Amino acid sequence: MIPVRSISLMSLSVALMACSPSGLPPRSVSASVETASVAGIGDAADDPAIWVAPMPEDSLVFGTDKDNGVYAYNMDGSEHAYLPEGRLNNVDVRYGFDLGDRQVDIAGASDRSNIGVAFFFIDPASREVSYAGAVPVEGVVEPYGFCFYRSRRTDDLYAFVSDKEPGTFVQLLLGWNGTSVEATEVRRVTLGTIAEGCVADDRTGQIYMNEENVGVWVMGAEPTDPAEPVQIAETDGIHIAADAEGAALIPVGDTSGYLVVSSQSDNTFAVYDLDTHSFVTRLEIAEGEFDAVSHTDGHDMSTANLGPLFPAGIWVAQDDENDTGGQNFKFVDLRDVLAEIEAARTEGLEAP
Repeated sequence: MIPVRSISLMSLSVALMACSPSGLPPRSVSASVETASVAGIGDAADDPAIWVAPMPEDSLVFGTDKDNGVYAYNMDGSEHAYLPEGRLNNVDVRYGFDLGDRQVDIAGASDRSNIGVAFFFIDPASREVSYAGAVPVEGVVEPYGFCFYRSRRTDDLYAFVSDKEPGTFVQLLLGWNGTSVEATEVRRVTLGTIAEGCVADDRTGQIYMNEENVGVWVMGAEPTDPAEPVQIAETDGIHIAADAEGAALIPVGDTSGYLVVSSQSDNTFAVYDLDTHSFVTRLEIAEGEFDAVSHTDGHDMSTANLGPLFPAGIWVAQDDENDTGGQNFKFVDLRDVLAEIEAARTEGLEAP
């Protein structure tokens, strides 16, 4: 375990929060699709992940229910599948998992029922989603954040799962032993306090990790990279208001794009440039055809063509307070998001 706490950064963050109770004003978009509320009561829905199908309109959105399992939704928000396989938190998706005689796509989720990672197979042809079992992670008390990473160097598939406290991320090499998914720990790093969501950029070999009350860290995602995270954003009450929860990427070209981090307590999302890690703007999913998104635990983005409803991509976010009761997921046209980001860049919005 490698502690990476910086006393000076902590002091600065506390000072900024004390003097700036309100963050920078966000730019607004609104949802065009929503799902029904999940079955769990209270704080139940958590994190989504987008699976892109060979036929764009057949794509799915996975969404976890922390009390029960995982849902798969169609692009119109209707339910495609429901798998009540445990207390699942964060979820992610990758493609081309080799089973020897065939390949499937794979979803994984941090699993608090089995203190490890739960896996689900997705048949690209039939869209069937099946439970593939759970793998325990040694030394983890409460699995929390989760993301996949596919190495461009070796094509190996890795999973990162966080232990909520003291904020340890464990990296696992994944494989198939003929009957089940197997996971071998290759390294771990401890941020120091509550570890939340993460997202890996397969293009650049970087992983971005959220520490709830501190900020955002980045480090190399290859197991041979130094386990030495660098802080690139702070939970300062200006850009991100505690908690820094979900993380998602908008990839542009070979290396560029945006990192979007949910600022949970003020219902906004902070956007950072991936090339420079500089702050760009803040977003909110405001009331429109559907109610506004509040206190987001997790979100995901895709720039893929996802059919007639979302031909240029989608932003999916968990909503803490659906206006019809319970918690659900909202779908936003990514064209609206990119237009607001471009407008912010054009206007030259800068962090104070």
